[in-house]
Amino acid sequence: MKKYLLFFFLAFTITVAFYYVLGWSQLPEGHGYVYPIDDAYIHLAISKNFAEYGVWSVNTTGFDSSSSSILYTLLLAFCFKVFGNWDYYPMLINLLFGYATVYMIWRYFKEFYGTREMKWVLFLFLPFTLLYAMVIFGMEHVIHMFLTVCALYGIRKNEEREFSGRYFGNLLLLVFLLGMVRFESMFFTVTLAFVLVLRRKWSQGFAVVAAGFLPILLFGWVAVENGGLFFPNSVMVKGSYPAEGGLIASLWMILKKGIFLNFSFYKYLFFPLIIVGFLIFKPPFSLKKTITLRTPEIVIFLTALFQACFAMIEYRYESYLMISLLLLVVPVTSQLQKRQLFSNFRNVILFCSFFGMILISAYRFYYFHRTLQFAPKNILEQQVEMSRFLNKYYQGEKIVANDIGAIAYYGNVQLLDIVGLGSTEIASKVVELKNVPKKKKEEAMHHFLKNHIRNSGYKIAVVYPDWFPDGVPENWIPVATWTISQNRSAARDTVVFYALNKNEVGKLQKSLRKFNLSPEVNQNFLIKN
Repeated sequence: MKKYLLFFFLAFTITVAFYYVLGWSQLPEGHGYVYPIDDAYIHLAISKNFAEYGVWSVNTTGFDSSSSSILYTLLLAFCFKVFGNWDYYPMLINLLFGYATVYMIWRYFKEFYGTREMKWVLFLFLPFTLLYAMVIFGMEHVIHMFLTVCALYGIRKNEEREFSGRYFGNLLLLVFLLGMVRFESMFFTVTLAFVLVLRRKWSQGFAVVAAGFLPILLFGWVAVENGGLFFPNSVMVKGSYPAEGGLIASLWMILKKGIFLNFSFYKYLFFPLIIVGFLIFKPPFSLKKTITLRTPEIVIFLTALFQACFAMIEYRYESYLMISLLLLVVPVTSQLQKRQLFSNFRNVILFCSFFGMILISAYRFYYFHRTLQFAPKNILEQQVEMSRFLNKYYQGEKIVANDIGAIAYYGNVQLLDIVGLGSTEIASKVVELKNVPKKKKEEAMHHFLKNHIRNSGYKIAVVYPDWFPDGVPENWIPVATWTISQNRSAARDTVVFYALNKNEVGKLQKSLRKFNLSPEVNQNFLIKN
């Protein structure tokens, strides 16, 4: 079986190296690597500020938790503190955890299954999980995937030992770390504790809840004490939670938005969850036997439903679920024989669902091929160029923006994020208006932002106009636009520079004309003189 570990490492290394080089080849000669998504620079900005100033924010003052990963941000901050400034800490950390994840996948199948399953997972683990893409993104998702695989491995080991002794202690440590790496891990924590309670393991269930929620509660306490929200801004702004108007109505809205009308749910989770569901309810069904033998399957099945209802399953947030589902699905489908495929209804559904998974893998692999090819170039030409401009002409000044990563890390400005991820005062208002009807919410948010920006003395804005609730204020003066081509990563092709009062128009226009903008970016002045 050791030869398969070599195959795993070889496939992972070649794929990661290929896409690093592919993305890097699109950048100007001699330029350093640029991460394919702006969010990687949010982590870098917070970590650098925490290491240098003791401030948990994209700005050098205040407490604004744009990161929903305590562990990853602390790891980066440790690197900044000990080794100094370096843009490639995310790349290094993700590579290390990427190889560790590959090793744990191999070990999981080596200990619990055989050669047939190992061959299937070798074929599917890269296109289905997109582990290589998560490494290149430079975010915390690879650590999340690694810890989730370790946790499933730990659950399998604990099933043999009735969740006791050293192995259970190891599992508690993994649950604690999962709580630190992504706040969505609370779904995993709750479902694991629930299954343990069903197994009448009351004390173990309580221990899992305590371990999983301890880092979340500690962070929340520290955040509130320092003027932040209990949960990170990103969780509060992007997440879904019950609305006013009754439990039944709230539950229906959550299910409708998260599952029934959620295209991403069907695109990513539907087919593998069908297979896991068939495994859980395999006849002859016995509740006691299922709870005893299918703990990992029940935990991941319920976790996936919670993720769909209360969080996001798009872009990259579902990656820990995809790798978990792969570990559970491959052993089932690898046992299907050609002569048995259409022997009964169950096998037909399993085969069709597995074929759907293969189609999903092909689609995801193709889609991310183009993304990884052009995304570094997109981020360089839009976010990094904006940060260069702001650092040169507006260093230390108050700026309004909506994509805040590279601007915060390289720009050395004081940012107001109109989305709320990097500005707690904005996030608080977004949460306050979360369940207000859309039109009223946009009008209220527009009024709040307009007054807050005017009263706080912000000078210019660099935003996507359609991201400003109910339209950009009429008194803002559009000075110029920057437009990029072949966009696969930036939220919009075009960003607009606004002067927030007449006194700023001349300086902004003059600075834009003087700036040595990349020739790949199309600059269009909206004020002619």
